[in-house]
Amino acid sequence: MDIKHLKYFVEVARHKSFSKAASLNFVSQSTISKMVKDLEIELGVGLLNRSSKYVELTDEGEVLFLQAEKMVELFDNIAHEFQSSLNFEQGKISIGLPPITGATEFAQLLGQFRRAYPRIEISLFEVGSKKVEVGIQDGSLDVGIVCSPTKNELYETIPFSKDPLQVIMRQDHRFSKKSAIDFEDLAADSFVLYRHDFSLYDEIMNRCKLAGFTPHIILETSQRELMTQIVAANLGIALLPSKICSDLHDPNIVSIALNQPIFLQMSIIWNRRRYLSHATRLWVNFVQEYLLLLQKS
Repeated sequence: MDIKHLKYFVEVARHKSFSKAASLNFVSQSTISKMVKDLEIELGVGLLNRSSKYVELTDEGEVLFLQAEKMVELFDNIAHEFQSSLNFEQGKISIGLPPITGATEFAQLLGQFRRAYPRIEISLFEVGSKKVEVGIQDGSLDVGIVCSPTKNELYETIPFSKDPLQVIMRQDHRFSKKSAIDFEDLAADSFVLYRHDFSLYDEIMNRCKLAGFTPHIILETSQRELMTQIVAANLGIALLPSKICSDLHDPNIVSIALNQPIFLQMSIIWNRRRYLSHATRLWVNFVQEYLLLLQKS
């Protein structure tokens, strides 16, 4: 038994799939299968139930998984720490963020970090908050931005900003002259919504449910421009953060506040159980210091 046997076993157990584990480790499925089988032979017990639709751990497999996961994590940490000591203030960071966010503020933060650490490479991945969380969980992302608070204890969280959503509508809409409206008032309107992988999709759907109606959805999109174009064409309404609404310059569109607002609550999250590279720790510390300075200014 060596660390590869344990690593491959842990990956299969995590993803409940030999093919997924093989893909993530860039080896063939037969290699993964043989490694796990060799481990079972050496230990004299079956570790996985392969007869169901998904690979499942046996009772013996559950016991080994708890121990093996810790050992693999410890081994990976040794390699990462050693690499970090050789490449101080170098490295790579993968950041996931939803397309509809406080883009200007976040871009300024990234720009300041790049000036402070020019040798750290940043890769940005534009996905909805739900997919950001998936990436944080499986390790494909180091840190991410989510648009709603999360109670998942897996994450460390830094609140970043809070911005109320406003309703955007045609300037000739029946409510366009109001200073604020109730959510119930929108029951008869068609909605342009965020995609299913956006946490704001759930927030808006839940608010509609509380208001006693199911919205008529004509489009789900991640593109702010498409949202505004559909609204300008008088095909429906949409909800956008107030900071984005203040930058809209289409004379055919107005934005109205909600009496009981929904908030875009951006937070930076990362997996507390996974190793953070030196570059990622620099990023997290930089963000914390940046936000502290904002509070003082």
